[in-house]
Amino acid sequence: MVLIVLKTEYFKYYKIFLEEMRGKLIDGKLKRGQSAAGAAVLLAIIAGFIVMFIILIPPQERAKLLDGDNETVVSNKNIDIAVPIKNLLTVSPGRIDYLAQKEIEHPLPVINIFTRTEAKVLAEKNFAYAKKGVFSEETSELSFVVPDLKNTETFLLSFNVDGSAEGKLIIKLNDEDIFSAEVKDGDAKVVKIPKNLIKEMNSFTFSISSPGLAFWATNDVSLKEIKVVADVTSVEAQSSKNIFLISETEMKNLKKVVLKFQPNCKFNEVGKLLITINEKTIYSGVPDCDLAMVPIEFSSDSIYQGENQIVFYTEKGTYLLSHVVIESELNEVDFPAYYFELSYEDYNDVKDDKKRARLTMNFVDVVASKFGEIVFNGNVRYFDTKEVSYTLDLSGDVVQGANSLKIKPKKTLDVREVKIDLIK
Repeated sequence: MVLIVLKTEYFKYYKIFLEEMRGKLIDGKLKRGQSAAGAAVLLAIIAGFIVMFIILIPPQERAKLLDGDNETVVSNKNIDIAVPIKNLLTVSPGRIDYLAQKEIEHPLPVINIFTRTEAKVLAEKNFAYAKKGVFSEETSELSFVVPDLKNTETFLLSFNVDGSAEGKLIIKLNDEDIFSAEVKDGDAKVVKIPKNLIKEMNSFTFSISSPGLAFWATNDVSLKEIKVVADVTSVEAQSSKNIFLISETEMKNLKKVVLKFQPNCKFNEVGKLLITINEKTIYSGVPDCDLAMVPIEFSSDSIYQGENQIVFYTEKGTYLLSHVVIESELNEVDFPAYYFELSYEDYNDVKDDKKRARLTMNFVDVVASKFGEIVFNGNVRYFDTKEVSYTLDLSGDVVQGANSLKIKPKKTLDVREVKIDLIK
């Protein structure tokens, strides 16, 4: 049952209503002593007229009729059109962040980095012949290129002597002697080449020593299966580059950052693991290959809002890094509190319903939903709107003296202005 208390000032509306109802009852010949069914119909008719009466009277009168002292019936529209007589608080909060969690994870894919060293033939020649006499000389050459000098080691020259040889075999690399000795038929020779003599473009010269005073003689030598071999390290998979993103809210509330991964490697076969973020080194060493998870905490100064680059690099060997994640630990968001003073006179006017306290929040857009909590003097109110402005009556919660206000959104909000005014 709904109980409606009618005030004296609205009696004129009620009197008109009773006259209309009396006429209806007479016309309908509702007499005393009718059945219970008729009484039920009568009650339904009365209830209908009461509802029609409440709907048809002016909104302002209806609000007062239903006990307008209750703050929940004070519409935003009525608050909006009221004239402010005194401003109690005006602030511009700007962006108010909302964080749903205290940790944010940035998972990365499995990282597989490795180097592979293989023996490769840089150049070869099937046959070389050299001779020297008093009046004639013949030499043979072999040129080769080293594409990646930095990652090429252990250079070797190998050849076989084909036939008898007279005199000393002389081999020069880039005009520097690397071999001078007598050889004989069937010899298989391997000559180690100093790396400091190696350039990108290189050339071997094969020659034979002079017969000396025997001017009638000629020294010669024949070589076959000539090869230049070196250990070449493949570095195409030596590093891995990944990108992760840091939002503005995350960056502003960042407390610390930790990189975690699980390494799979063979300790005796790998070199240093180097990890950089935005070209700043955060780790350089050989991790414990048996450790379940390697946590590396690094400075938040190493990362930026927006795009960040992380690079994993190994000097040698193979690393398989799984469960790679960058964890951001965030500070708890401390929503700002705003304060204002309410004098004894103004407080009494509010309590006597002579004035009301109105909160107005102005946003920066009319598209997105804005929702969250307003905490006023410890009392929580909820708001949910798409409008550019939102108003709320705070009269029931004001106190004499210091009053406090906090806005705790449930999503990041841009609040242009917050005002609390006394209105009539």
